[in-house]
Amino acid sequence: MIRGFYSATQGIKTSQVRMDTLANNMANVGTTGFKPITPGFSDTLYANLDENVSIGSGVKQISSTVNFAPGTREHTGEEYDFFIEGDGFFAVGSQEDGVQYTRNGRFSLSHENGQNFLVTADGQYVLDKDLQRIVIGENTAVEPGVFGFANPYALQLTGSCRFAPNEMSGQAETIENAVVINGCLESSAVDMVGEISRMIEAQRAFQFNARMIQVSDEIEQIASTLR
Repeated sequence: MIRGFYSATQGIKTSQVRMDTLANNMANVGTTGFKPITPGFSDTLYANLDENVSIGSGVKQISSTVNFAPGTREHTGEEYDFFIEGDGFFAVGSQEDGVQYTRNGRFSLSHENGQNFLVTADGQYVLDKDLQRIVIGENTAVEPGVFGFANPYALQLTGSCRFAPNEMSGQAETIENAVVINGCLESSAVDMVGEISRMIEAQRAFQFNARMIQVSDEIEQIASTLR
């Protein structure tokens, strides 16, 4: 019964991870530019009883994949809201402190030392195609840089709908002909109906594994009385 306890415990752990991830996705259904996350799982080691029979020992989480499917375009009419048509990311931060990338184009102005800079909601600088801060002046066209990656699915999620590059993703490259639409934002890409369906599946798996632990315990108690 030890194997049953272990397999069911692993099942509960992975179900909890899945439910937590789905809950986070659903909580961000209204977050601009949010991309849902899908946890990946794999079977753990199998034990071969004979040539035809193998017994598994549960599953474990091996990855988390971001779904970069585009959200819908929402018209806001705000002067410093931007929407990327197709692939690409805005760059925020600075070359000195680190650059991160996001699909959230809700920006505003920050007044510093007599100049107006384009910034994010938390005060990070929005960068142009040369990764320089964007200064807003009279009759100045606002052109945030748009960047792409060889393997965007390998980007590291850093929070707040932002991503950082690494060796697997490759370095950011400027998308020269990117289409950026002013006065619009990208909605969250969360499919609420699909997330609810997957949450129900995860809850049922959690309940099943909890029941397996209970049954294994009952069998163990019966076996101990027969010794």
